[in-house]
Amino acid sequence: MKKTPLYFLLAALLTACGDGNESHYTDIIYPSARNLVVFADQTTDSLVFASTDSWTLTSSDPSWCTFDESYASFSNPYNNTWVEQKVVLNFTPNTTGSVRESVLKIDGGESSNAAYIAQVPFLGIGRPTRYASSDLRTDTIVSLTLSNSACNDSVVFRVYSDWTLVATDGSWYSLSKTSGTAGDVIVYLTATENTNTTERKDTLRLTSNGVEDFIPILQKAAKLTEE
Repeated sequence: MKKTPLYFLLAALLTACGDGNESHYTDIIYPSARNLVVFADQTTDSLVFASTDSWTLTSSDPSWCTFDESYASFSNPYNNTWVEQKVVLNFTPNTTGSVRESVLKIDGGESSNAAYIAQVPFLGIGRPTRYASSDLRTDTIVSLTLSNSACNDSVVFRVYSDWTLVATDGSWYSLSKTSGTAGDVIVYLTATENTNTTERKDTLRLTSNGVEDFIPILQKAAKLTEE
């Protein structure tokens, strides 16, 4: 039996609906596909929608996904008029090790819509590559693979708070920096030549907002020479 990811089912079940009257409609503007994925250290994003109706807004899991109570309801005084609303969303850092999910439902009585929010349990590492399953419940990060010769490479990530990057060993390479502030970050790595006939491996521990993630590093073994 073919399985359908949870967020597609939610989108199908909670798509905007009304009684056929054009004066009753609610539409989500952002996120554009009504699905939003945020990283484990991310603490804020937004929901933007427009409605012709008075509405209430609820989060299915307010233990980690919340908004200011002033956005919980709105009485639309305008007849047949779209009113656009931006809601700032607040998240707690995800240290659970699992994906967290919440549905933000806008209920206008005559119309409704909903957005699915998922917070993954890992940080936004871009290099080396991370692969995640379609339902976000499993993921794998590949090793940053270096040649056996002395070489330079880099790790790339986006974080949402101050960060640190710590090597488990670090005896055969150096990092251009080991801490910094929120944003898009490139850390350059300089490795010495591997003269051994075995691979060298190490792990970098990236920490942001109390969330830890791990970047594996592998340097190829020296090539055997023919006598």
